[in-house]
Amino acid sequence: MAAQPSESLESAGRLIDQHLKADHSYVELSGQLRIASHQHTTYSGQTDTDYPSLSSSLPALAGLPYLGPVTHTPLPPELLQEFDNLQCNCAMGLLPEVRRAWLTIDSTIYMWNYEDGKDLAYFDGLNEVILAAGLVLPRPGVFQQHIQFLLCLTTAVEIVILGVSFTASATDPYCEMHLQPEPLFHIPSDNVSMLAVSGTPQGRLFLAGKDGCLYEIVYQAEDGWFSRKCRKVNHSVSRLSFLVPSFLSFSEEDSLIQITVDSSRQILYTRSEKNTIHVYDLGGDGSTLSSVASMTMDHIAHTSAVALRTADKSLVRPIVQLSVIPSSESSTLHMLAITKAGVRLYFTTTPNGVVARPSLLALVHARLPPGFSPSSAAQRPGNSTHQAFYRKGLLVLSSSQTEEKDMLWMVDSDMFPFAMTLMESHVSYPLEGRTWAIGESIEAGELEAVGSPRPLPPMVVSQHAQPPRRMVLLTTQGSYLVTRLRPVDQLQYLLEVSKGANSDTVEAFFHLHRDTQACATSLILATGSNQQLAAWATEALFKYGGEPHFVFPTTLGPANQAIGGSPAHFQATPTYQAGGQYPSSPAAAQGSHPRVVGPASQVPGPALGQYGMQTSGALGRALLGPEVQLSGKHNGLCRYLTRLLSPLWYEPVTVPYKPPGSNTEQFASRYTPEEVSVFAEQLNNLKAFLERNPQLFDSTADRFSSPASSNLNQRLLQFMRPEGMPTESPAHVQQSLLNKYKADAYLLERSSLTSLHLLVEHSCQCLSLLKLLCEHQLHLTVQKLSQEQQQELKAASFRSLVVCGQKLTSALIASLLTRYAGDTGLTDSLTARLRQMAPALFSQDDAIISKAQELVTMATVIQSRYEQLSMLRDSLKRYSQVTHQLDLSSVCSQYKTLRYYEGVVELTLCVAGRKDPQNLGLHYYKSGQPHDDVNGQRAFIEREQCYSVLTFTLGQLLSQDHTPAPPPSVPLKAGPPSPRAEEGAKDPLRDFEEMLTLALRSEDELFHVTLYSWLISVGLGDRLVEIQSAFVEDFLKHTAAIQADNLPILDLLWKHYEKARNYGSAARILDKLADREGPELSLDQRVEYLSRAVVSAKSCNLATSASTAGEFLHHLEEKMEVARIQLSIVETLRLLPGSADITAAIGLLNARLMDISTLYGDFAEPFGLAESKLAIVHCAGHYDPTLVESLWRDIIDNELHSSARSPAQTRMHGMRTKLLGLGQIYARSERFFPLSCIVELLERHSCQLQWDVHFVAGTLQELGSSLPSLFSIYDRLFKAKDPFWQSVNQPLHVLMASHSLLSSYANTPSLVAAYQRPSFNSVVLDAIDHYLVELQTMSPSTRNMTQTITDFRALQMRVQRIL
Repeated sequence: MAAQPSESLESAGRLIDQHLKADHSYVELSGQLRIASHQHTTYSGQTDTDYPSLSSSLPALAGLPYLGPVTHTPLPPELLQEFDNLQCNCAMGLLPEVRRAWLTIDSTIYMWNYEDGKDLAYFDGLNEVILAAGLVLPRPGVFQQHIQFLLCLTTAVEIVILGVSFTASATDPYCEMHLQPEPLFHIPSDNVSMLAVSGTPQGRLFLAGKDGCLYEIVYQAEDGWFSRKCRKVNHSVSRLSFLVPSFLSFSEEDSLIQITVDSSRQILYTRSEKNTIHVYDLGGDGSTLSSVASMTMDHIAHTSAVALRTADKSLVRPIVQLSVIPSSESSTLHMLAITKAGVRLYFTTTPNGVVARPSLLALVHARLPPGFSPSSAAQRPGNSTHQAFYRKGLLVLSSSQTEEKDMLWMVDSDMFPFAMTLMESHVSYPLEGRTWAIGESIEAGELEAVGSPRPLPPMVVSQHAQPPRRMVLLTTQGSYLVTRLRPVDQLQYLLEVSKGANSDTVEAFFHLHRDTQACATSLILATGSNQQLAAWATEALFKYGGEPHFVFPTTLGPANQAIGGSPAHFQATPTYQAGGQYPSSPAAAQGSHPRVVGPASQVPGPALGQYGMQTSGALGRALLGPEVQLSGKHNGLCRYLTRLLSPLWYEPVTVPYKPPGSNTEQFASRYTPEEVSVFAEQLNNLKAFLERNPQLFDSTADRFSSPASSNLNQRLLQFMRPEGMPTESPAHVQQSLLNKYKADAYLLERSSLTSLHLLVEHSCQCLSLLKLLCEHQLHLTVQKLSQEQQQELKAASFRSLVVCGQKLTSALIASLLTRYAGDTGLTDSLTARLRQMAPALFSQDDAIISKAQELVTMATVIQSRYEQLSMLRDSLKRYSQVTHQLDLSSVCSQYKTLRYYEGVVELTLCVAGRKDPQNLGLHYYKSGQPHDDVNGQRAFIEREQCYSVLTFTLGQLLSQDHTPAPPPSVPLKAGPPSPRAEEGAKDPLRDFEEMLTLALRSEDELFHVTLYSWLISVGLGDRLVEIQSAFVEDFLKHTAAIQADNLPILDLLWKHYEKARNYGSAARILDKLADREGPELSLDQRVEYLSRAVVSAKSCNLATSASTAGEFLHHLEEKMEVARIQLSIVETLRLLPGSADITAAIGLLNARLMDISTLYGDFAEPFGLAESKLAIVHCAGHYDPTLVESLWRDIIDNELHSSARSPAQTRMHGMRTKLLGLGQIYARSERFFPLSCIVELLERHSCQLQWDVHFVAGTLQELGSSLPSLFSIYDRLFKAKDPFWQSVNQPLHVLMASHSLLSSYANTPSLVAAYQRPSFNSVVLDAIDHYLVELQTMSPSTRNMTQTITDFRALQMRVQRIL
């Protein structure tokens, strides 16, 4: 199956990462020189490998040119006649930063363009001989903007500073030079001749005094209170040195003759006439100055001679030039001194290269010039070097041959860019005249950056983007421009000379630079505009670029390793990588594809990398398997593409900024449209090359012959054959294995090249898009993005934009088109342009989305609701066509803003359906969401994500409904309400109901599942009961089955059954809920569930006549009765004094429903709950007279005990209430309401507490006890003659209670039924007679006896009258 574009882009992106890492995996200068510490001085230049000869190793390259054509420009003819006026002094120099040379003749200075000898300017306003001249940058904010540089001229008596400005042309910012006629400053020199001038990027101006002091010209815009506008400061004496005349100095004079500034580290160096070097620290910001260290020539000569192991100190003295080694070249070497013999002395100013600021001056390495190796036949520069120059690894020496001729020497390491040690090539060139100055012609915009974070990669990495380096030498015969050819220039020369690629010299070039670097170099020419040269370079690429093949191990040892290693230096690893990481070796830095050998280090040694396949040899030994080595064409293409993309790859696409006076962050492009055009042109050229050469993607293995095919069969068999196996094998086995491996290698390379081709196309389109965005004000387009998208853009690099930024680029395009919504002509034009230049970023589907978005944007400004809905429906149709790449959330948000809820629902459901056409998500849901159903799970998640957009919109409407409405306000003007007023008049709740109704019409069951779940989550679960859908029951049943503990779902399920009149199912769910164990339900809720279950069961019993329904109802009623007892126990326990046992018991009783035995044994009995025990006995139908009477006794005693501190009347009323409550339950059951026992117990307490004598009988009569039965009990009670009454001194209490009972009868005969009255009267009269007899036999002293007799006689007469 072919890889998807995103996978191919990611694969190609990883390739670029690896090759970018490889390009930055080089050994920096201190590592190449093998410098270990600042305390030890190493040396080099004495071995053949320091200056290798190509003519001996690659004879075909003996004539390889190093220099291009040398351009000689004579001195301007106007100057020649001025030499006749020379009287005192003449000097010459270069100002390469503005491409000017200068000449002083006595007091006049002349300047001209050294490239063409034109634009001659001069200044003759001085009266004294000019000693030194220098061009420096001005301090910011001091002068007007047209002053671009300051020209400092020194004489024996004064220092003059002139303003310099330039008129720019289209191609040259320094086209025409203008010197201000009047000096800006005049400063007296105090009789100190200034011999050199130098400046810093901050505008500081330093002078080298003949007295050996370092001076600085400090200037400002205006005079201050304590400082002049311009003054001279001596930094070698004190801060007040300008107050001290120079004749008061008595120190030995050692004139300063050179000042050089390291602007990358803010360090200043001086060299004196006696070659003493002094180091000054300018501070971290370059605004201060302090002396650090110095070193004399004697010390330098001794140290270097010892290191070079030579007694000839003339090699290292004197010094003719100090040159800075900026941080962009080395992190640990800081300065280079060049001697008269061409020896280079390397210095550092920090210990071990790790301290930020300079603290010392140490000579760490001495390197001899060419010609000192034992077998070298090269000529030496000799001890006659009088001018030297060094910059970015290029050393230029000018040595005297005769008085009128010089020899130019150029030494650099560009031929060996990735060598582990410093290997340099050299060339010499004779010059006419004596050299006065050497410099490098710096192109516009090529000024060195200050403070590069790490050493820059070798020149070969950037040769495609930089012109050849040009050195300018100023001699008495004029200026010489010498071009140092780049490798690509050398290859071009070889191709042109050979008239094609079929030559030994071109082949030797590929051997010299290795296939990856050579192929990358040839691609620069192959993608160029010169068609003939491009054809030759393409031919060389295919001829010498090799083919993918397998590398077979020759031994059972470890995998191939790189030869040599990086020496430790300054306690840091010298191999640099992008991102500031340091791999331990070049091999580690290269990286590799899985099972593929990646780009090999460009150092002498075998190719690196592992295929990663292993086999087992004899006796269990592990053998490394064959390794895939991709071709040089492939690796060269990767490397060249990497170099094209490297300025962009990891850099952010945009730069945030805040406009003046605004706190709002805006975004600007990191690159101008012109810069983007340059990058795009290079990539488009590469794209055209790939399209012109489809043979790159040819997978036919027989098309080319592998370089290793001559002995591949034999090596293959040696590898595959275990020990002891016969050497003879069938030929077809050899051939089949060979074909298999070869085919795999070709397929792997073809796949990789295809991914690279896609990356090139995508990069071109991204650059085209960036250019278009820049042309249409990027910051306005970005403002249309969401905050999340803006933050994503802020962090996006070009890599992320190309490899995985499809959504972001789509958002940018949509935002751009949205800006012009309503202008159909312009949007159609932009759409067509986008389709043409970026079809992968803006496809036909994108165009449809763009048109739909335009309709939505136009709908926002339409006043007519009818027209608005028409546009929105049209947009919905378009969106529905391209659901696979739709930003559903954004579109639905817009629809919601326009209150087009139908669009939100339909589009969401449409997108979800398209994502799962086979309905795998629903099957996954109904199957219980099994873990092994990966496809179903993916479909389920994707559909859920779509549905979440809809539910999110519903949630927004729901939350808006709870937002307080704004206070009413008076319209600002007459007429219809404004759109804002209509907006405020919206009813979110009505909109919510409308959208919910639309959503419920869907036939998508999985959507209903999501919607129902959402309703429950927001507290609207009860709405499910009202929904008339077959999906509701399935959802609730499914959810209840997989979430057995989900109480809300079960609640909704029984409500749904009840609503649907399925009472039986509702009753069973309710019964199940009541039986749930756990603290989430209280006993009250359980009882309520049972109560509802009983009601539902009764309704079901009415609807059906099934016996099972009746049995279930009976079961529920019995359970309900026990549950009520359990509830009464809980209520009783809550009234008891709190304790841990009671709390625990209540918790247990709330946790579940219990059977009646448990209630009695575990709760009622231990806690002495008599009423509960009576209820349990009554419920169980267990009759035990003794137990029942005992329980009643306990009930009465508990009641009296609980009211012990209350008044008698209160206690009586409490007892009455208790009796009435219990009597309503048990009065009809004689077994559980023992009337005789209750009467006796109550009368005893009534007697003791002196309650109303009629209290007991009256209360029992209220409960329905008949008067005859009560009288019978009282009669027996009196006749029993219980000694209790005597003990309480109330022997007549029972008679008095009987009298009260009978009096009620006498007052209301109807209390006894008419048919019972005769017999009852007879019984009463007999009893009264008996009572009177008994009273008369009692002691006369008995309390209330007389009154009692009187009362009974009166009662007797009243009863007799009833008859």
